[in-house]
Amino acid sequence: MLALFVLITVHTVMNYNFITNRVATGGRIETVQDVQTLVDAGITHIIDCRAEFDDAPLLVNFPTIKYLWNGVNDDGKPKPVDWFQRSIEFALPALAAPGNKVYVHCAEGVNRGPSTTYAILRAQGLQFWAAELMIRFHRPIALMIYRHDADAAIVALKYE
Repeated sequence: MLALFVLITVHTVMNYNFITNRVATGGRIETVQDVQTLVDAGITHIIDCRAEFDDAPLLVNFPTIKYLWNGVNDDGKPKPVDWFQRSIEFALPALAAPGNKVYVHCAEGVNRGPSTTYAILRAQGLQFWAAELMIRFHRPIALMIYRHDADAAIVALKYE
């Protein structure tokens, strides 16, 4: 009797959106192919906002990518100023250099990643309404439940 086994590999397309021409937000990076997709899009810096996973093993073959693991739980609880501060202090110098692009992500690109992206845009000088509108326009699934915590961090860190 001949047995036929078929191995099917399912890979979803990277789930991300550029909010500006140099800042993107979205969902998890799952494979080396996902990292290559981001590299091909010009991403030079990655911020992972998930406590539950660290992208570092996926990035070992991409030495030009700068990486910050700034993980926190997506538990609906208030997020501290220093959590936003780490991402802002990583992203702003990157964005000060021409050609760099930053990808900020969490698991689904709904709360932590978009809220952090919002904080980065605010730290760059955007008003709250402009930053929120840009994210909601380019990434409609974003809820940004930590947006108010980001606003508090922007004030505490004296970006506003």
